[in-house]
Amino acid sequence: MISNKFMVNSDAQRMAAAQYVVQNFAWQMKLSHRDTLRLALLAEETLGMVKATVKDFYGQIWFVAEDGRCEIHLEATADMDAEKKQELIAVSSSGKNAAARGFMATLGEVISGAVHNMGRTMDAYGKETVRYGIVHTPGVSAVSPDGMMPIWTLQNYKDDLARTRAEDEAAEALYEDLEKSIVANLADDVVVGIKGDRIELVITRKLSD
Repeated sequence: MISNKFMVNSDAQRMAAAQYVVQNFAWQMKLSHRDTLRLALLAEETLGMVKATVKDFYGQIWFVAEDGRCEIHLEATADMDAEKKQELIAVSSSGKNAAARGFMATLGEVISGAVHNMGRTMDAYGKETVRYGIVHTPGVSAVSPDGMMPIWTLQNYKDDLARTRAEDEAAEALYEDLEKSIVANLADDVVVGIKGDRIELVITRKLSD
């Protein structure tokens, strides 16, 4: 099942209204109270993170349920002038301070990096943003049926940190932050992709039996 798409933007009231979409979808799918709360938390945290990262955005959110799992799709375009882009570049180009700000800040850096690097190659993107979780070599097979090309995934992020945490203090700190993040704990995976000039987040959560 695919829900209706709900238009969202950086207005706080519009973001809060997105919870009605969650509740309606949960009612249609006859989800448990527990699953409904988890989806609501994931949607709220994700919208808040996007607003904190790019300030002004517009887009749409919708839900897909199949094979015992649910996907939250958030597709957004940031409304940025040249000055705002430069601000994002200054914050996100190194990724060195991500450990001090936690998992959602790291995810925000991926998004801000994707916003200001639109139209550039994935190799260049991978070298200029956070070190962990980047999909370095996306090819034709990596493009999803709806045309989204993944550039970062939570699963890659976890795998990268697990592999390097013993030798890298920053990786160890980021690994510990995963345990404190609502999104990292509730989501089975998070994929950040690009589709033309838009950013899409797909958050996957397995539903209760």
